[in-house]
Amino acid sequence: MGAFMHNGSIRIDPPLYVAHTMISCWRCRGHMPVIALVAPNVPEAEGEVCILSQVEELPEVVLRFVRNHFPSFRLKYSKTLGSRYYANTCPKCGVISGDFHLHSEPGAPFFPTTKREGSRLTLEAVP
Repeated sequence: MGAFMHNGSIRIDPPLYVAHTMISCWRCRGHMPVIALVAPNVPEAEGEVCILSQVEELPEVVLRFVRNHFPSFRLKYSKTLGSRYYANTCPKCGVISGDFHLHSEPGAPFFPTTKREGSRLTLEAVP
């Protein structure tokens, strides 16, 4: 299985997981699901679990699973990055909740720093 990142192509060996939770949209305050792809078997990562971000391409089998379960995770253009990537979008107003906001700050949905924050995530295997 392969996934392609903003900085190039990487090989990912199965399994692949989807971590998901609900947040409030920063624009309209509506409830929105957010997901991140979690890859525990990336040969270049030397045993570290990788949470993928700014993913530009996905294998069709992964894309089909994600589209069926999380239709608001879409290929969108990011003005900040100046490129397109699969992003979490609000199902109510359509705005992107960018990967930096979701992944890069301690306490963010995909950067939990406590057990309580971590317990808000659900992990599902991509078949």
